[in-house]
Amino acid sequence: INQQLGMDRNAKTALADSIRHVEERLERSRTQLKGLNVELDALRRYHRRILHDLPIGVCALAPDNTVTLWNLALEVISGVESRRAIGRKLARLPEPWGELLSGFAAASDAHIHHMDAMIGNRQHWFNLHKADIPDFELKPGGETQRTGRVLLIEDLTDLETLEAELAHSDRLASIGRLAAGVAHEIGNPVTGIASLAQNLREETDPDVVRASIESILDQTRRIASIVQSLMNFSRGGEVAIERRPFRLTDAVEDAIGLVRLTRSGKQVACRNSCPGDMELVGDRQRLSQVLVNLLTNACDASKPGAEVEIFAFRREGAVQVEVMDQGEGIPEQAQGEIFEPFYTTKAPNEGTGLGLSMVYKIIQEHQGEIEVDSAPGVGTRIIIRLPQEPDLPRHEPNTDY
Repeated sequence: INQQLGMDRNAKTALADSIRHVEERLERSRTQLKGLNVELDALRRYHRRILHDLPIGVCALAPDNTVTLWNLALEVISGVESRRAIGRKLARLPEPWGELLSGFAAASDAHIHHMDAMIGNRQHWFNLHKADIPDFELKPGGETQRTGRVLLIEDLTDLETLEAELAHSDRLASIGRLAAGVAHEIGNPVTGIASLAQNLREETDPDVVRASIESILDQTRRIASIVQSLMNFSRGGEVAIERRPFRLTDAVEDAIGLVRLTRSGKQVACRNSCPGDMELVGDRQRLSQVLVNLLTNACDASKPGAEVEIFAFRREGAVQVEVMDQGEGIPEQAQGEIFEPFYTTKAPNEGTGLGLSMVYKIIQEHQGEIEVDSAPGVGTRIIIRLPQEPDLPRHEPNTDY
C-alpha cells in the first residue's frame, strides 16, 4: 500500500509539473501573441499614416464604394474634410467630387491624364489613377474574396499655372531677343548713314558727294534686307537666302569702308589680303553682315595703331576666310561660349552679345563652318570655311512690305 501511495504521489507531482509546464508555455505564447498584435497594430498605424501624409490625394473604397480613407492631401485638393467623406458612398460626396470620382471609379480606364474640372470659379487639372485591391473575408462556409479600390488624385493646377507663366515669360524673352537683335543689326548701317550724312555737310567735291550718297543708299538697302529677313522669319518659314556669285574682295572692301566710320575703326588699320579673282556664291548682303561684325569686334579688341588683316584661300573644295587681329585675345574657357546669344566680354552698354551669334547663324545658313583660334595677349583668328557651290534655296528679294 505504501508503495502504491508513493507511486500515486509521484504521478501527481509529474502531472502537476506537466500542467505547470503547459501553463508556462501558454503564458509565453500569449505574451508572444500580444507582442505580435502590438507590432501588427503599430505597422497598420504606420502604413495608414503614410497614406494619410502622402503629398498626393488618396481615397480608399470598400467593395460597396464606401469611402474608408480620405487623406490630408485630398482634403487640401478637394476642400472636403475627411470626417465628411469617410463612411459615405462615393457618389454622395459634395459636388463636383461625387460625380467626378464615382464616374472615374466606374470607368474602364485605370488612368486619366490631364483632366480638367471647374472647382469653384477656377479651372483645375488632375491626373487620376486607380487600382483594385483584393481582400478576403472569413465566413463559416469558407473564404470569400472581396475587392476594394484605391483612387489616386494628382493635382496639376499649380504646375499648369507655372508652365503658363513660363510660356509667357519665354514669349517676353523672345520679344526682347528679337528687339535686341534687330537693334544690333540695324545699328551698324544706321551708324554708317549718320557718319556719311555728317561728312556731307562740309563736303563740296561732287565725286565725294556722289560716292557718299551711293554708300547711304547701300546701307538703306541693307536695312531693307534685314527688315525683309525679319518679315520672312515672322511668317514661320526659313529665312530665304539669295544665291548669287560675287567677288569676295569687293564685299571685304565694303565692310572695311563701313567699319572705318566707327571710332575704333578709325584707330586701327584694316588690310584686305583676299585674292581679287576669288568668288563666293551666296547672299552677299548677309555675308557682308558677317564681315562687318567680325571686323568691328577685331577693331574693338585691338589697340590704336594695330592692324587687322583679312585674307582668304581655297582649300579642299571650300573657301577659307580668316580675320586676324593683334588684340587682347579670348580666354580659353570663353572660346566655346562666344557664339552663344548675349555672351559678351565688352563693358555694359557697349555690346549686346548678339553679333557673333548672328554670324554663326548666317554661316550655318550657308552650310559653312566657323571656329576661333585665340591666345590671350597675342590676338585672335576667326576662321570661316564656306563651300564654293552651296546648295542654297533660291530667292528673289521682295521689297513689297
